[in-house]
Amino acid sequence: MEMAIVMAREAGMDWIIHLDTDELIHPAGAREYSLRRLLLDVPDNVDMVIFPNYESSVERDDIKDPFTEVSMFKKNYDHLPKDTYFGLYKEATRGNPNYFLTYGNGKSAARVQEHMRPNGAHRWHNYMKSPNEIKLEEAAILHYTYTKFSDLTSRRDRCGCKPTKEDVKRCFILEFDRLAFIIASTATEQEMRNWYREHVVWTDKDTNLKLLRKGVLTRIYAPMAIIRGLKESGIFIDAVTSAKKAVMTILKQLQER
Repeated sequence: MEMAIVMAREAGMDWIIHLDTDELIHPAGAREYSLRRLLLDVPDNVDMVIFPNYESSVERDDIKDPFTEVSMFKKNYDHLPKDTYFGLYKEATRGNPNYFLTYGNGKSAARVQEHMRPNGAHRWHNYMKSPNEIKLEEAAILHYTYTKFSDLTSRRDRCGCKPTKEDVKRCFILEFDRLAFIIASTATEQEMRNWYREHVVWTDKDTNLKLLRKGVLTRIYAPMAIIRGLKESGIFIDAVTSAKKAVMTILKQLQER
């Protein structure tokens, strides 16, 4: 992220945001569903905007391409009335350790300025001042976490910890990741499948409908439609290839200095 700040400044970027490969930005509330428009409308005195995260809620255990197959998400508590969040907490967590399987503190975009630095993967800071920040009321980060069964089975290759409750604390911060690693390291394929369906897949249609009506879950189709269209036209692959080449060129230039 330190290097990304340098690259953003070199390229004349106005804003910077850190996204993982299992995340998309959902600029809800912006005209034309435009992230650029969303950020242009941010007041000039604001240094950082926080996007609360929504978490994918898969309805099948055979997802192959999450960005084009997943449409149901659990909303962040920042976008829910408190009585709704607390009143439906048990049904929303389904016996898992926390409301979200993984992180719940969103991601932030920051204006590219002098003296800025990353503050973890989710926030930005500035050596010379405390950034003025706002939290967005409609836009969100869509986090497609554990959307594929292989996301669970591959956990056992993430570290060399022993599959015990104490030892996994050395490798994983989040409780659900710890549980997933233990299951992936000790269970049979069928046991893993059963655990995945019980803890990750939303198979109870009545519960899903109730939480959708109450606003805890929501349907979001725009990213799915956009990415499907880009893939079918070939633009998606071209953009990814072009971006990789551009990044490699910039990195090479920085290394040669």
